[in-house]
Amino acid sequence: MTVAAMSGVPFKQQDAQTTGNGTVLAIPPSFRNHTWIISTPSGTTTGAIQIEASNDPADAGTWAPLTASPTTISNGADVIVQVTGLLNFVRARISTTISGGASPSVTVQYEGAKSY
Repeated sequence: MTVAAMSGVPFKQQDAQTTGNGTVLAIPPSFRNHTWIISTPSGTTTGAIQIEASNDPADAGTWAPLTASPTTISNGADVIVQVTGLLNFVRARISTTISGGASPSVTVQYEGAKSY
């Protein structure tokens, strides 16, 4: 079962993870503004997240990247990725394993909204 995004409600696609594709999220057709907040604990030094989209939530092929290159994580800092447009399904894939520090991990939250 795929979860659908709700306007203005954050949804964790990765929750303290070091590898993996993340939870697939269905995007309502009224949403045009998309924001991901990528957070890592202090000490995490290596890793990258690729925000991706597909027309099929079970797509076993290569998903379409929504940014030109993966977003490199930052030691204990939040990074924001924003995309505008029509999307059907999205995920936050850890493209480079998260490492470094005592408890390396990444949390990625999606929040979408309509354009007014």
